This record gives sequence, C-alpha cells and structure tokens, in this order.
Amino acid sequence: MNFYERLHLICKEKNTTLTAVLKELGLSTGNTGAWKKGQLPKGDALAAIADYLGTSIDYIIYGEYRDDLDNDEKKLVGLYRQTPERAKYKVLCDFERIVDDEITKLAKETENK
Repeated sequence: MNFYERLHLICKEKNTTLTAVLKELGLSTGNTGAWKKGQLPKGDALAAIADYLGTSIDYIIYGEYRDDLDNDEKKLVGLYRQTPERAKYKVLCDFERIVDDEITKLAKETENK
C-alpha cells in the first residue's frame, strides 16, 4: 500500500475524506494527482495532515511506526486504532483504571515487605 492509498484508508477510518481534510487545513487539493503517482507532500503539509488525522508521518508513509515501542506497546496501539471511535474513551478509562489498580496493589505489596 502506498502513501496515497494509506492516507485514504486513514481518512475512511476517521469518517472523513482526503478532500475534506485538505480543505479543513487550508491545503490545495491540486497535488493529490502527484501523490497518486508516488510523490509525497512537502514536510509541513505532511506534518499537518498527520497531526489532523491523529497519526504519525511514519505511519502514513511506511504503514508502521518507526519508533522505540516494544512489541506489546505496538500491539496496544494497534488495538486502540482498531477500536471504534465511540468506544475509545471507554477503553482509555478502563485501561487507566486497571493501571491505577495495579500500581495500588504493587504499593501495598511493597509496604507489607
């Protein structure tokens, strides 16, 4: 999958269109033909698009995150990205609660030693 195809997929996942994103950002839609042929937008436009869509430049270009996340962290990010928008807040709240509970348990275990 190339940049242009991935960008369309991300837009679809976000329930929007590339044209709508570009208009919202005040960017020209005239370059999309070049993007279809494999060219990339200029850095500032690419950064604005990634930021608007809540993703990274690496993900839009390469289809993967190029960072220091380990496999479990990447799995969590992947699962979160697959979560329907309407459920993301609940997932975050539940995860935060689980983390807080585990930290509390660990603190109590440490106190009892």
